[in-house]
Amino acid sequence: MQIYNHDTPEAIAFKNNSIELDNWIEHLNYIEKEIVNLLNLGNTELSKVFESKNVIEKLAREKETNAAAIDAFLKYKEGLPKAAECEDVDCDMFYVTEHEKFRKTYLAHLKKYREVKEEYFSVLSK
Repeated sequence: MQIYNHDTPEAIAFKNNSIELDNWIEHLNYIEKEIVNLLNLGNTELSKVFESKNVIEKLAREKETNAAAIDAFLKYKEGLPKAAECEDVDCDMFYVTEHEKFRKTYLAHLKKYREVKEEYFSVLSK
């Protein structure tokens, strides 16, 4: 999606939000692949470490959470074109607020995933 000089501020905001959302979804999909790899590695390398059961379970739950996040972000993406059709401030503000909610959700999800991943690597390195 390209931003042009003649785009309105609203159109620029919509395009920037769309680009940002695409980046979030791409990153969540990468995390999904990473979790699968970590689970596969953990099931072979950590199977004999007693402490690993807890972290493997956390990672498996994180996989479910990540899949749910991907679904939610894709559903949000489907509705995003409606933001470009807004004709009043209330409508624009709804989509601005909604995008901020998803930004906060994305950042909180990353923080939680990183914590679980750090715990995973801590157990793996023992």
